[in-house]
Amino acid sequence: MKVNIQLPFFPGFYESDLENSDTAYWAIKEELDYYRNDCDTPCKELTEDDLDFDYRGYEGDVRNQWVDAFRERMPEMVLSLENLEMTSPRYYNFETDRLWADIELAEGWEDKVRSFMAENADWLRKRIEDDWTSYDGFMSFMSNNFDNLTHDEDDDQWDRPKSWYFHLFSGKSDRFGCYISTIIGYMMCRENSGIRNDLVMCALDDIYAGSYVSLTEEGQAKVDEGIENGTIQVYDPDQLTIPFTD
Repeated sequence: MKVNIQLPFFPGFYESDLENSDTAYWAIKEELDYYRNDCDTPCKELTEDDLDFDYRGYEGDVRNQWVDAFRERMPEMVLSLENLEMTSPRYYNFETDRLWADIELAEGWEDKVRSFMAENADWLRKRIEDDWTSYDGFMSFMSNNFDNLTHDEDDDQWDRPKSWYFHLFSGKSDRFGCYISTIIGYMMCRENSGIRNDLVMCALDDIYAGSYVSLTEEGQAKVDEGIENGTIQVYDPDQLTIPFTD
């Protein structure tokens, strides 16, 4: 069975642990110091305006590493994750970036989810009530009713939200993907309470923000001019390629 879901725990790239207003600032600052002082062809004339940060490249690599880490930690009932797509809001006032993907659920996934819900009933009941009860400033789109009711009984309970059992197992819920996404998140969180931070750390592992900094056309022109007029001494012909890479 395949279903499109929003991947839980992804913090987005707006003032999050993956990227914030200081990410590009410090990357450019550190690389500027290198370009001006420490490399084989230092150019004292460069300023911060002569350097650019590749947001698209940085975010793409971080996102892919985050997804790889998520794949390794998915419950076994999720057989695959593909067709990844990131959506971003027009304004970040109330939302952030989201990751969507098609997942394939193994045959018998219902039994695994039922067992998880039965074994963690008290924890889930409190967690669902805390997470999905509306309050001033928050309008919940998910049920806060965890009660274990049969589908027929639940369908008749018009005086309260339909239960999680209805949304997950009745085949009648128009928000099935939302509930599958959330229950997968609960299963992962129950397995590892630090899963959110763990995924962030894996996403940033081996990522050096400075490698996404490059010279602008104006910065390149300053370097070329310095080489031409002799104010920049080139000791290694390979260093004529800017930015200075391996």
